[in-house]
Amino acid sequence: MRGAGKHKRPGGWRGSSAQIAVARAAIIKWNRTRHLQPKCGAARKRDYEPCQNLAMANGRCHKHGGKTPKGDNWHRPVWPHRDAPGANAKLNRKLNDLQRAAAKRQKRLKRMSSEERAAHDQWQKAHRPGSAKARARAKRERQDAKAVRALVLQSEQEAAIAAAIRNGEGVFA
Repeated sequence: MRGAGKHKRPGGWRGSSAQIAVARAAIIKWNRTRHLQPKCGAARKRDYEPCQNLAMANGRCHKHGGKTPKGDNWHRPVWPHRDAPGANAKLNRKLNDLQRAAAKRQKRLKRMSSEERAAHDQWQKAHRPGSAKARARAKRERQDAKAVRALVLQSEQEAAIAAAIRNGEGVFA
């Protein structure tokens, strides 16, 4: 076992004996309560028993959907910072991955029949990208506009009925 302050490689973490003791106590405490934490209930592929990995906030582990992307702009690529170590290599990998995904998508679209392509285009039109808040606001605005159109139409019909009654014309002729 390593002593306090000793490290295997230069630039490694050098904790004092007090820091190491605090860290060791925290790990021991965590290991004592780990079995009480909620577990993932997804079926394992090898034996179809419950997974038993530690669950995340949504009740599944990171392998069974716990790390599903959420929030605004989850679908947009995250570019590496220019000052990060290996930024050029990361950027090139990201660009290659995006190019490979675009080629795969084009290949899939070419294989589609005309009916499948029409359904795909319809789905794309109905599912616009953007933040959930912006989509909800647009939907609310569409519903409000529909309600206003219905009110205007109703008031025009009521005005036409009132004018017909004033002129002595039969409404239910």
